[in-house]
Amino acid sequence: MLGFILSKMQMLVFAAGIAVVALLFYDFVSRIGLAESANTLLISNSKIVSDQINNDLFCSDKFTTLPNVLTYGFSNEAFPYELEFSKQSFGSGDTIENLLILRIIEHKSGSAKKNIIAAESVSSDAEFILVDTNFISETSPLEKSYNDGKNTEISLYPRAASKGAQASSPDAFVALKEVKKGKKTVYIIPCATEKEPNNCVRNILRVGCLLLKLDGKTNNDDLVPSCFNKSTQASVDYDKSRNYTWADCKSLFTEVTGS
Repeated sequence: MLGFILSKMQMLVFAAGIAVVALLFYDFVSRIGLAESANTLLISNSKIVSDQINNDLFCSDKFTTLPNVLTYGFSNEAFPYELEFSKQSFGSGDTIENLLILRIIEHKSGSAKKNIIAAESVSSDAEFILVDTNFISETSPLEKSYNDGKNTEISLYPRAASKGAQASSPDAFVALKEVKKGKKTVYIIPCATEKEPNNCVRNILRVGCLLLKLDGKTNNDDLVPSCFNKSTQASVDYDKSRNYTWADCKSLFTEVTGS
């Protein structure tokens, strides 16, 4: 009888061991799947940026929408994440090298510690301008969001857009290149497509209006810089397709112009 009980206990221990090994294997495979999903997204997004940098056009832009969550594992588990852009510069003068770093970070409310899942970088002689996500909210102080191009880091939390968690919830971004007097500048402009499908193009124009203001070009007939002067209907009530001026900026974006 005692031998039978011991045999049963050994079988239970063995079964428990198998279960632990299975759980560990599942966790291992899931982590690999999550890393692959994050890397795929980063490679795709970094290619969008590098394609703008490397083409021969003086003006080019492309926007992309972001998935609300990453999915991984055998049961397609949802992983809330943030897409973080940061920039660093090395060297000076003609030998300067600018680095745009893209990272997938686990979204944790109220947590200062970052759990980085994957990272990718783009190296260029182009200057990178990171526009803060508050730029999406048309009631926010836009000069602060632009910060004279000095923002070193911005973070996009696309899931907030689908949940309506905040007014300025980014689920997309624009990579826009401008070449001026031989100098390349690449702008990363966040936008929200969940509630306004043309918000990305509209935000390009808003940045252009802000640049006019910062340059002191505030005569009514001053044109928005050509790379930002998008051929689109800026609003349902404003039927103009292109050649936007400061006068148009005052009508469309009072939060930019103060008018």
